Amino acid sequence: MIKKEEIERIISSRVEIPETFVVGDIIRRPNNLGCVEIKGGWYIYRVDDRGGCTFTGPFDDQAIIYACAQSLRVAKMFSEYKFSDEDRDKYIDVHLLFDEI
Repeated sequence: MIKKEEIERIISSRVEIPETFVVGDIIRRPNNLGCVEIKGGWYIYRVDDRGGCTFTGPFDDQAIIYACAQSLRVAKMFSEYKFSDEDRDKYIDVHLLFDEI
């Protein structure tokens, strides 16, 4: 399984990671987003303006890189990590609360 340091290295080699995007930890700050490993899978998370947190995933090692890039709106720079059809559908349609994971 890919480690948080590897995700950070891959992404930061092409773009500056903003303070509002956190890799490896959940920071429940309004309008924060990031990715975190839960139960052996990587999830993208988003915190809304009221502090509610939703998760999308799980993604494998390659798909989490593209999911992060999509969340940062720089997916074109990471085309070699492009989603499979299943991962694309998951990114668009699956939104879970922590208790549902």
